[in-house]
Amino acid sequence: MAARMRAFHKEVVEKIGRSEMLKVYCHALSNWVLNPNTDPYQIEMLFDEICLGAQQEGLDDWDV
Repeated sequence: MAARMRAFHKEVVEKIGRSEMLKVYCHALSNWVLNPNTDPYQIEMLFDEICLGAQQEGLDDWDV
């Protein structure tokens, strides 16, 4: 799944750019969080991963 996500990310960023891709991610995350069927624990885990990723410097392998 991680490899699929990276390939998808790279392909779409090449087409629409980083700023637009960020909007896509934010829109999808907002919809997912607002879905009453989404497990709050999963939301917290994802948010923690995003916060951790924002603090790291080793994201060069994502080629964005």
